[in-house]
Amino acid sequence: MKNAPGRGRQSGLFSKSSIMTGRLPHRGTLLILLIVSLIAITACGPQTAVETTPTQVRSMVPTFTPTSAAVAAVTKTHIAMLMATATPTETATYTPVPTDTPVPTDTPVPPTATPTDTPVPTNTPKPRPTAKPLPPTPTPKPAAPDPCAGIGGDGCKFNVRGGPSFAANGGTELKLTLAFVHGGRGGEAQGSYFIWLEKDGVGKLPISDSTRSWPGDKRSGPNGQYNYEYKLSPNQLGGSVAGCYEGWVLDGNGERDSQNFRMCVPEGQGEVWIKFDQG
Repeated sequence: MKNAPGRGRQSGLFSKSSIMTGRLPHRGTLLILLIVSLIAITACGPQTAVETTPTQVRSMVPTFTPTSAAVAAVTKTHIAMLMATATPTETATYTPVPTDTPVPTDTPVPPTATPTDTPVPTNTPKPRPTAKPLPPTPTPKPAAPDPCAGIGGDGCKFNVRGGPSFAANGGTELKLTLAFVHGGRGGEAQGSYFIWLEKDGVGKLPISDSTRSWPGDKRSGPNGQYNYEYKLSPNQLGGSVAGCYEGWVLDGNGERDSQNFRMCVPEGQGEVWIKFDQG
């Protein structure tokens, strides 16, 4: 069965005559009303100001797919008309309300202590160091008078040329072995001489002037040749042979004939040798 003439073009959702006359089928009418309602609700909805962020204006995008190009064209036309007549939404501007900032209170300042008068140190003069006294200069001992100065004649002829030397003898006696010689004559023995001898702490020793040196031949001892010999016991020496002694030579007249000589006898070595030379 063929369709009646003139009705074949009305099989779509919208016919050309319907769009021109403004009459829409029932289903199309409901769809357009739904779109208009959605737009109206969106445009006229309550405007709530956001306190924190401004409201962004977003373009309305239809959430449906037109069933045909004609419906899409009608829908676009109605949306453009609605957008032209709609009042633009005012963007709310958030203005922060100033809060009451508490005024800082004055911090109490502690009272400043009044400085007391500090005594200013006076310039006390430093004591000058006292100079240490110099040690006293030792007074030189006066030169001993020359014991030979007052001797007449040829003066003191003898000088010590050897010794004193000591040899062990057990310390039982002081044995003097002395040589009186003349060096200018080849060491010739000289006779008639003896000595004056003193010991520290004892004094003059008992040496007899009757014992003298002999001329001619000399004897040999442990330390050298001699031509005078004399012995003293410990009792004559204050109880011991050891000690220090001082003496000088006497000539045949008992007069000094040399400068002083000094010797210290070690313990146990009482044999003493000294060489006196008049050359």
